[in-house]
Amino acid sequence: MDSNKAFLNYINTIYSSLTSEQSVASELREVNMNSIQTNGLPTHRKGNEEWKYSNLRRMTELEYTDYSSVDNIPNKNISHLNIDGFSILNIVNGQLIDSNIIDSNIKVKNLLSGNLTEQDISKFDSTMEGVNEELAQLNSAICKDPILIDINNKDSKSNLIINIINTNNSNKYILNSPKIFVNIDDKSNVEIIENHTGENGSLYASNSVLEIILNKKAKLVHYRVLEDTDESIHINTTRIKLLEESNLQSNAFSKGTKLSRYDIKVITASENSYSELNGLYFTSKKQHLDNYINIDHVAPHCTSRINYKGILNDESHAIFGGTVLVREGAIKTDSLQSDKNLVLSPKAEIDSKPSLYIFVDDILAGHGATAGNIDEETVYYMRSRGLSLEIASKMLISGFAMEIIDKVENDVLFNFLIENYIDKLPSYKFDF
Repeated sequence: MDSNKAFLNYINTIYSSLTSEQSVASELREVNMNSIQTNGLPTHRKGNEEWKYSNLRRMTELEYTDYSSVDNIPNKNISHLNIDGFSILNIVNGQLIDSNIIDSNIKVKNLLSGNLTEQDISKFDSTMEGVNEELAQLNSAICKDPILIDINNKDSKSNLIINIINTNNSNKYILNSPKIFVNIDDKSNVEIIENHTGENGSLYASNSVLEIILNKKAKLVHYRVLEDTDESIHINTTRIKLLEESNLQSNAFSKGTKLSRYDIKVITASENSYSELNGLYFTSKKQHLDNYINIDHVAPHCTSRINYKGILNDESHAIFGGTVLVREGAIKTDSLQSDKNLVLSPKAEIDSKPSLYIFVDDILAGHGATAGNIDEETVYYMRSRGLSLEIASKMLISGFAMEIIDKVENDVLFNFLIENYIDKLPSYKFDF
């Protein structure tokens, strides 16, 4: 039996165990399971541009444990992000285990608590196109505990940490499917930190989905931190819809994992919205990290910015697929995207492919990508100021990364990123 078929059999086992009893999520699961059975999983082949550089066999060829054996979560108390003044949701192995909501403007419902209605469930997948969404469909088919978050504040700011935690005491892998929908009401101001982490030694794959709708004049600062384990598989599908005059700043920080894919699409559905997507990614050893970043300009008079940076070491492989689509009618669009990569090893590989698809006149758009090492003159200048080669090298690498980290306005998160990214940069000496 090939690995893809064995994996789909495992998915069927999960699906069967979840549908043994009817729930308000039954139709959601059934529709998506039918899609998976019809379309299968995305394949790594020439012509499939979205998956040209990433092969899901790294996930499907793993040996997974029987689903019933992981119903009892072995460790609910894994260390996670906790910041004073923030409400907290702890999602362990795809289930909302505990929460500390200190803000009355934040309302949370989830399937396992029994308070989700059919109307609530209908909101999930509403930002999905249904085309090339196989991993999101897989998530919807077997998600145990869909979570709905509604945030409504007019005169204050709401702060929320979502800890997505994975744990497993088996010597085989498990597959977790967290699913979250966030509605941010008109004129609301929100900061969300989405933190992905796992227990050391745990074998797991996490296939998560996050959907966010920013209503009229809503503002969101979204931080995404990927701190999963070296042996883990991490797949994430994020869809964010921007309505009239809404404002999004997204900051993604990624490292680790055997295979990681971050698929984010921002849809500018109404006029005068603004989106800024920043990202910093580190790869080392034989890690594989795929950023698939998309802006879909539907409405006119919208602005978008994409600014990603990568640092690659050892035999790692990183991908940046940045796509900006400007649809017919989206006049006065202003869009720029950039991807810059610092390659520290001759065996490391970066595939960067920024793209523009423009179907209307009267717009401003541009893109660019670079990959390489630090130039010799820059290193010579710093050494002429009395710095050793090793210190000069680390300062240059740190400076490259700090452009993205400096965008973090939360002091606790900023210090966390300094400690876990900058302080743990590899010892390196630029050699010419």
